[in-house]
Amino acid sequence: MSRPLALIVGIALTLATLSPSLRSAPFADDSYPFSTYPMFARTMTKRVIVFAEGTGTPSPKRLGPELVANDEPMQAQRTLSNAAKSGTPALRVLCARIAERVASSTELKDVRRVRIVRALFDPVRYFEVAAEPEQREVLSQCRVRRAP
Repeated sequence: MSRPLALIVGIALTLATLSPSLRSAPFADDSYPFSTYPMFARTMTKRVIVFAEGTGTPSPKRLGPELVANDEPMQAQRTLSNAAKSGTPALRVLCARIAERVASSTELKDVRRVRIVRALFDPVRYFEVAAEPEQREVLSQCRVRRAP
């Protein structure tokens, strides 16, 4: 590579790297000028999360992603959120599927009902002190039917 071409390429790469900090963008308040990740671009406020829980045990137990969709937590969260957005019929179908999986689990033999819950959490408190939700709404619930 010739020296002038290397200089041009070097200047172009430098300008491309600096360009996010030189323009106005939706993430302009990001504290790290090269970040285009919105999750790091703003303060975390209270968040609504949809989750599944089992009842019938001494206290409600959060049900893992493998009971909702598969082993991937983000896919399980998306499944729950989509059902909540779709309304009551979708929530009933999902609740019944989760209840079937719970019924076949030996570790969850004390769970009698499944609930799909929408709750408001303070994310900082949730991670610092494992805080309970500030508000919660049961979107759907169904019975776990086990073979006699």
